[in-house]
Amino acid sequence: MRIASILIFTLTLQTFLIGNDSFRLFVPDPQNQQIKAYSIQSHSSGLVTKAEDSLGLSFSPHGIAIDPKRDSLILTGASAGNPMSATVVHSKNGGLKLVGSNTLAHPTGYTSVDRTGSYFMSSHYQTGWVAVYRIEKNGIVGDATTTLRTPNPEAHCIRTSPDNRFAYVPCVKNNTALFQFAFDAGTGKLEPLAPYNAKPPAMFGPRHVAYHPTLPIVYFSNEQQLGVSVFAIGDDGQLTDRQHATTLPRRSPFEKGKRDLHASDLVLSPDGKRLFIAIRDFGGDEDSIFAFRIEMDGKLSLESRTKVGDIPWKLDISPGGEYLIVCESGVRNIAFFEIAPDGSLDRIPNISIPSGTRDMAVQGPTR
Repeated sequence: MRIASILIFTLTLQTFLIGNDSFRLFVPDPQNQQIKAYSIQSHSSGLVTKAEDSLGLSFSPHGIAIDPKRDSLILTGASAGNPMSATVVHSKNGGLKLVGSNTLAHPTGYTSVDRTGSYFMSSHYQTGWVAVYRIEKNGIVGDATTTLRTPNPEAHCIRTSPDNRFAYVPCVKNNTALFQFAFDAGTGKLEPLAPYNAKPPAMFGPRHVAYHPTLPIVYFSNEQQLGVSVFAIGDDGQLTDRQHATTLPRRSPFEKGKRDLHASDLVLSPDGKRLFIAIRDFGGDEDSIFAFRIEMDGKLSLESRTKVGDIPWKLDISPGGEYLIVCESGVRNIAFFEIAPDGSLDRIPNISIPSGTRDMAVQGPTR
């Protein structure tokens, strides 16, 4: 079992960021055991990137979750000598500082923070462990409020709904499932809904989740189906499927252990008008970002396809919605794309990233 370590960063944003869509970017560097910060400034001539501070760590960081309450980050990683710890790091004028640490009950994979910034959540891919931890006033991850194991392994994601009442845990590959929970923001408890599994189509492999900003609609990237499933969220939290949109057809049926085409991350524009999804090609050069227009009812219409660098793993979008950010893990780049009105993407300069990086976090100039 891999041992997880946690770091929390408080982000005091610099006042010199200018332009309509400037932000800061934080990238974990597992190879060199550090976290790196960049300022991204928007000018009429394009984006200007500037490396800020980096902070050496005692473990290899991998994932980042944003704490909206404190403008902070929770960084997860692996350390053989520091079992499941949490460390708070404050950022001041671009600097990063270690503050404290704690120990967690279970390994972490995908991580997130609930909408109030009160609870830290994790799902662990290999084991199916799902855990919720209280975030203390000082920002340190505290005691667990919920620990449970999904019936299927390969649990890939957990995020609460915009109203903070529900959470969903998708499982991929041969363990395709979509587990539904009620979330109590007062106690941090997750309770399985009945029925527990929303039962997505076999072999679709729901992977990551994104919520519509105003409609009771949730989107899941489908790792095996190479598309996006659209579900309506009922008043009781139960999901009802509305659409299964596709990108590329699979070149072959999914076989466990065979690397081919796989969808990864998805992200919505801040105005809820467009959705982007990444397709990774482990055996060829079909690595792409697909753009979908989001209709008034939340359903999707395919708009465009843009070829990108090898193995696009993580997507993010700038606070103003002008730029798509793609972690191209196979070629060790973070790529920036200007988003055209029709959803097409125009590539602009990249940041080179260390081997092994698969995550990043974007923080805007204002809360």
